[in-house]
Amino acid sequence: MVLISLRRLIVIPFIVLMLFAGGIMYYFSTVTVSNVADGVGLHYIKEVENRVYDRVVDFIAPLNDIVEINRKAFSFRPNQLNDLSNVAGRFYEQAVPYTYMSFISFAAERDGKYIASVRDPFGQTDHHLTSNYLTKPFSLEGFEYDPRQYFGEKITSAPPYDGYDPRKRPFYTDAVKQGDAVWSDVAPYYGYKTLGVGLSAPVYDQQGNLLGVTATSVALIELDKFLKSIELGDNSYAFLAEENGDLIATSKSGELYRTEDGVTTRVSLKTHESKAFQIASKQLVMGAHTLDVDGEHYLYHVHAIALPHGKKWLIGVLIPQSYYYRLLTEYSNSILLITLGLFISIALIGSLIAHHIGKPIRALNNAAKDSKFESITRLPNPLSPIREIDSLSQGLRVMAHDLSDIMQNLEKKVAQRTSDLKYENEHLLEQSNQDELTGLYNRRGFNVGFDRALLTAQQQSRSIAFVICDIDHFKRVNDLFGHTVGDQALQVVADVLKSQVRQHDIVARYGGEEFALVMVGMSQEEILSRLNKVRQAFLERPVCENHHITMSFGIAYRNNSASHAPQTLITEADEKLYQAKNTGRDKIVA
Repeated sequence: MVLISLRRLIVIPFIVLMLFAGGIMYYFSTVTVSNVADGVGLHYIKEVENRVYDRVVDFIAPLNDIVEINRKAFSFRPNQLNDLSNVAGRFYEQAVPYTYMSFISFAAERDGKYIASVRDPFGQTDHHLTSNYLTKPFSLEGFEYDPRQYFGEKITSAPPYDGYDPRKRPFYTDAVKQGDAVWSDVAPYYGYKTLGVGLSAPVYDQQGNLLGVTATSVALIELDKFLKSIELGDNSYAFLAEENGDLIATSKSGELYRTEDGVTTRVSLKTHESKAFQIASKQLVMGAHTLDVDGEHYLYHVHAIALPHGKKWLIGVLIPQSYYYRLLTEYSNSILLITLGLFISIALIGSLIAHHIGKPIRALNNAAKDSKFESITRLPNPLSPIREIDSLSQGLRVMAHDLSDIMQNLEKKVAQRTSDLKYENEHLLEQSNQDELTGLYNRRGFNVGFDRALLTAQQQSRSIAFVICDIDHFKRVNDLFGHTVGDQALQVVADVLKSQVRQHDIVARYGGEEFALVMVGMSQEEILSRLNKVRQAFLERPVCENHHITMSFGIAYRNNSASHAPQTLITEADEKLYQAKNTGRDKIVA
């Protein structure tokens, strides 16, 4: 057998591999860039389109959802028309989660009564109710929201709109004519620099009689902000438009409509100041296109968004070919330089290792024959000609093999034992903090979570609310139906409370039929809304034999929890729960 130098065995393959890799990378960077560039550009465009598509669909979906919910609610329960104040309160609560939901309304066919939840299109704090019948018939006025009676104090900053009959308005007449949900035209809001779009639908009772029209409207400035927030490449553009080319939102600054001599005109792709948009307006067919804008070649793609009830919008993205060609070329050159540098470094390191391996190999050979294994562990990494390897195979192989088996078995046993102990500790901790019946935190788990939540609120200067609630007349449930049903009632309460809070909020069985909640960073209005949904859930979910339970709630709320101890909040909530119990039960006292 011919023996060769280990140095040559290490260095030569690395040199050959370096030359081969360099040639492959050079071929890729010089020949294949032009073949894959358009594919890379189209992939980039589709990523942008997908982001815009998902945002638009998520943004518009609540309009249709709310219209359908209210439509069915009136259709199956037309008696709600007898007291539109409660309906107005529900509209207000429906709009709370949606910052740019400017209107949710209902207009009655019988007497023309109209109610609406109204919000500033820019999503500011101006959120109130309107009605055209509270003061006098067909006089449209605004009212502050009152969580108890819904219509609060009248807003006097704006004069009433007399003679407002919604049945003569386009949102009403168009829906009745269509016989189904219909979209309004995209148009500016009066007095606000933003576009809006609405969806209205007729409401019929189960006999097919027209009860009225419910409608929603949303400000589209959010979509314009979203497109402007997307980080596009230099001289790249994105737009959202109607099928006729009228613009809804763009990534480029500029007006979306103009008003001259009292006449408002929408800005379209064709009339936009950007020449790229003007040229794009000539090609609104779905798919990929190539445009030439002042000698610059653009890859242009159009994609349709199909909204409910026959509405269709268009997404367009334009990026210059030079942008993704340059990125791909720079990337390829960088990869080439990094790869070549890596292989050169490895080849030099291999040569250095091969030069210095001889002496350590001989030392390792002597250590392998030594009765003390520690001699092997103290040796440096070997680097020498391969001829010394024959003398290593006698004592070193057996020693290394035995040691490997011992170490592997030991590590497995240690790892298994560590895993068992960790599982047992976690199981014991979970059992000590959890209520066995409801699966909620018990009193101990609650105390730990409450202290942690209060510390978080103090450190981040956020609000905190402690809610204590108690099942009304719980002893009567046990006396009438037995303790098994009483346990079921406790489980129902636990399920309902968990369904109406956020995942990170604390829900605990405080003791007996008492439960406690801790919520950080939530407004008092939203807390009241969630607790009212809890009360509504009890009405829809009897414990047994149509027997419904109710609860009383006491709330201790702090905007700034920096100077308040847990016991202070607990005492205050207890007092308010006591007040709720003594004033009739089934109440929320905040």
